[in-house]
Amino acid sequence: MANKVLWAIESVGNLLSTELNNLADATMVVDGADYDNATNKFQFASFLFFGTFDAACDAGAVVELHLFYKLDGTHYADGEDGDVAAAQGSGNSLHGIFNIGVQADAYQQVLNVPILPFAFRVGIKLNTGQALTAVDTHFLKMYPHNNESQ
Repeated sequence: MANKVLWAIESVGNLLSTELNNLADATMVVDGADYDNATNKFQFASFLFFGTFDAACDAGAVVELHLFYKLDGTHYADGEDGDVAAAQGSGNSLHGIFNIGVQADAYQQVLNVPILPFAFRVGIKLNTGQALTAVDTHFLKMYPHNNESQ
């Protein structure tokens, strides 16, 4: 019998929610907890962002998706002192762009991001020209998946 390699979808990770309330434009927010991929060892993840903004965003508005890995088991590669308290995103941490455009609310996705077998924290940075509202409806979710041989 021939084997097949299929996608194996895992449990959804709810990464950011209330942390996004009133998030100002040009601001980075980082999840307060690790996602332990050192244990889970997922190969890929897709991300879904939803946000409601104070008004329609600027033309070309984007939200950046950053992953800050803890390669040594202690410090995050966050462009500052390793504790993600004031993370500075870089080309190495940038793993995707949610294109928002001239919208006041948006669902957007970044698909099939390779993820490493280390603990990490996810961060997003607004480049939208508008802040997110105070209403508790925003979220960033992760949908991890692997290849599975059957």
